[in-house]
Amino acid sequence: MTSLVDKLVPDDLWALVEPLLPPPPRPPYGGRHRTIPERNCLAALVFMARTSTPWALLPAKELGCGSASTAWRRLDQWAKAGVFDQLHVEVLDQLGLAGRLDWSRASVDSASVRAKRGGTTWAQIPS
Repeated sequence: MTSLVDKLVPDDLWALVEPLLPPPPRPPYGGRHRTIPERNCLAALVFMARTSTPWALLPAKELGCGSASTAWRRLDQWAKAGVFDQLHVEVLDQLGLAGRLDWSRASVDSASVRAKRGGTTWAQIPS
């Protein structure tokens, strides 16, 4: 029987994501190590992205991610570590190798690519 976590994070997706995740931080003062699996937290994030559910309504028990706070902390840690940027590049690389990207219809704007201010010289405003 397939669990909800396996449906939200299939093995091929997990194989892409797992190597990108940073190692868990050492417990302060010799505390206990993380008990919530990373895959379950990723499943919670996928669930949130698919359903646009408020964090308070996350079915944490069914997903085995502890709580919405735990999933939120992992999201924050992974975002700061650049996991999602690396995953984006990895997915694009795999799609490119499979010939499934059509760059003839690409669009770039300042939301996806930083616009340099003024280039090498500032524009001269006529008086």
